[in-house]
Amino acid sequence: MILQKWKQCGVAVQGKDHITANVVCQDNVASAFADGVYAIALSDGGGSRKFSQIGSEYSTRAVTELLVKKFDDFYAKMEKIEGGDPKAATLLLHLRLEILDTVLDALRTQVTPERALPDFGCTLQFAAIKAGRYIAGHVGDGVMAALYQRGLTRRVEVLSHPENGGGPNITFFVTDHNAKDHLRLVHGECPQLEGILMMSDGPEEVLYTPAGGMHPNTQKLFDNFAGVPVEQYRANLQRFLSRTVARQSYDDLSLNLLYLESVDNTTLSPEYSEELFAGITGEGQIKRVSSYAYLLDPGAPAGAPIDLSFLRGESCQ
Repeated sequence: MILQKWKQCGVAVQGKDHITANVVCQDNVASAFADGVYAIALSDGGGSRKFSQIGSEYSTRAVTELLVKKFDDFYAKMEKIEGGDPKAATLLLHLRLEILDTVLDALRTQVTPERALPDFGCTLQFAAIKAGRYIAGHVGDGVMAALYQRGLTRRVEVLSHPENGGGPNITFFVTDHNAKDHLRLVHGECPQLEGILMMSDGPEEVLYTPAGGMHPNTQKLFDNFAGVPVEQYRANLQRFLSRTVARQSYDDLSLNLLYLESVDNTTLSPEYSEELFAGITGEGQIKRVSSYAYLLDPGAPAGAPIDLSFLRGESCQ
């Protein structure tokens, strides 16, 4: 029997230039999960902004919490916009402003006489999935990619390209006066979607090119997560960034990924089985998705208690 569960792992690593200059890492990642919605975000603090590490932290946290609360509402509005609603332009503007205002309201809580709003300037990537549907948004540089299972082929494709303002080191921030014009939103139904990956412009230098898209090895970032506990994989990602990617990029380095893991319940070690079933207590958190597969969703209401022995299978010794 196949068991599926959405897993998240993100990491931000201080770049070589910031280590040398004794500057804190300005990248941040965040995630939020509830009611069948899985949201992740990544932000790269602007090196020219004095408190951008605070901006990236509060921006990612605010947008993931917003997506969990308003996924259905946002998706319905984006469907109207795409469907040619007579008020599509107004709907799109209001949607962009609602998202940006939520982020900026979070940043305003950190404003003091010594810290103005522009001091928190940062880029922002965010995405959320629910029941085969997704929403994604992007301001600035960095790259967002998605893993698709199309027939017998699995492939990582660019979901959102970087936007640079006329040069490789020039981009757009959520605190810019025209940020609404640079917030790119996409959505869609895609039952073949198996993962979303975000990266700041540090890993972008290594894993992406404008002409070729994602490097073929990018898929390993998903594949290597299978069967691995989250904390162990976070350490693996940190080593990958600090030892491999840092050879080619001196910038801060961050990755955040959401992955729909599929595992055979007869191959689970006792340790990994405990992590896989963590939070699963009731029948409302288990959904049959095919004749041989179940989706585990600890964020859903538990419902009636259930005996999980039929899902655990034989553990490897």
